[in-house]
Amino acid sequence: MVRPILSAMSHGDCAAAVKAGNEGVTSGEAPVVFALGRMVNEGICTAQDRNAAASYFARANELGDHGSALDFATKVGLGEGVEQSYERAGELCRTGGLDPQGRMSRYALGYACTVGGLAAELLRTSVPRGAFRSGALRVEFTPGTGAMEIRSTPSVALAEEGTGSNLRHPLVDAPREITRAWKNALAQVPKPDAAILDKLSVEMPLDVDMTLESAGLRTGSGEGRPQPADIKLAMPLNVSGMKPGH
Repeated sequence: MVRPILSAMSHGDCAAAVKAGNEGVTSGEAPVVFALGRMVNEGICTAQDRNAAASYFARANELGDHGSALDFATKVGLGEGVEQSYERAGELCRTGGLDPQGRMSRYALGYACTVGGLAAELLRTSVPRGAFRSGALRVEFTPGTGAMEIRSTPSVALAEEGTGSNLRHPLVDAPREITRAWKNALAQVPKPDAAILDKLSVEMPLDVDMTLESAGLRTGSGEGRPQPADIKLAMPLNVSGMKPGH
């Protein structure tokens, strides 16, 4: 399970974390495969490879972890490690529980959840560790107009008290950070065909669970950080639809 990975990372032992992850990949444990996907996608305890991450998310979805469908859909929408397709991304997003009534076209839904998935990633990797605590982050997005509205936000941790002050302020301004990440995501995703985007809206969650980010170390120079070349990742097997070499 994922717990040995988190335990090893909390002790700064990335080699042990990756070893535990590799064992889970080999035995086909969907939550572990998903966790390794997040790790390699964001460069947590190993070298970052956004294209390779698609294989882990796809495999976790095939193993029955349908929450992984949204991360894989984001990869499909971005064209990272797999052929770019908002249509295919939309199919995956329905698998992940979005727009279950099929009101929105697959193309528009795929575009919406690609923006949402990338915005969630930008939040997880930009706000301070532990900034978001309990509670769901949900937004409503209308692809045809580009309008986004925040429906709910998670609770935010409080900053440490300043000298001579008894007041504690939120660690981040959640609405501002969410809006900023959303705008950045809109600018980074492949430009959609505006003529076929629905003017219907879809409400969707943004995954800002920072458990891995809070426990792990991002690779890079510095004392105590692992050397990516020394850490070998097990690649998931039997994943269809990947680009050659991934």
